[in-house]
Amino acid sequence: MAVADRAETGDDTCQAGNDAQTKAGYHAQIKAENRARIIRAARDLFLARGYDKTSLAQIAREARVSTGTLFKRYPSKAALFAAVTSEQWQLDVEYAAPPPPGDPRYGLDHIGRDYACLVSRSGTAALCRLIITELPQMPELADIVGTGFAIDRGPFFDRLRDYLDAEAQAGTLDFRSADGQPHSASAVAEQFLGMICSQLLWPQLVRTDFVPPDPTDAAIVDEAVALMLARYGTGS
Repeated sequence: MAVADRAETGDDTCQAGNDAQTKAGYHAQIKAENRARIIRAARDLFLARGYDKTSLAQIAREARVSTGTLFKRYPSKAALFAAVTSEQWQLDVEYAAPPPPGDPRYGLDHIGRDYACLVSRSGTAALCRLIITELPQMPELADIVGTGFAIDRGPFFDRLRDYLDAEAQAGTLDFRSADGQPHSASAVAEQFLGMICSQLLWPQLVRTDFVPPDPTDAAIVDEAVALMLARYGTGS
């Protein structure tokens, strides 16, 4: 084969590779856009009509996707609802890694402020209220309540539990009850998140006229942190 022919063949191969990458990127973008529209449409319809009265066909129509596309990604309404609630727990910032141990005031403050923003975001209270209202008639929602949308858990809970474990191992926190019995980091995590939830989320579930405090209000998280340190801090 001549040099020119080899060069031309090489150019064709590179072009084919570039075209394949462009095509793959385009398809990935379309999939992401379809998913975003599906989640948004499902969330809006679930909140407007309720879980029971919303069908996958209605969601597909609202999201402007085919029912085949919808069923391929979410084979059941419960699976789609789980995706909607899981999406609600995702913050707009990366928070996968817990803070380093050694300064529990800083770490708890950091995690607590992220959590305050999380439970205060638009739609969280409405989705919680929807689950509480429809759970007795829709037993398939029970697994979702127990995992992906437990109020004090979600993907946030593991981060806090692991952080508390690290602080305990570092000797800066000691999880014991008043009579000296040990507490698990999971139980302590529930206590901490519950203190924040009690002021930012729970009142919204029982009072339609309740205006939640600003999640950036330092007093809410500061108080929760102070109580945690007073109860479990070792002074190290």
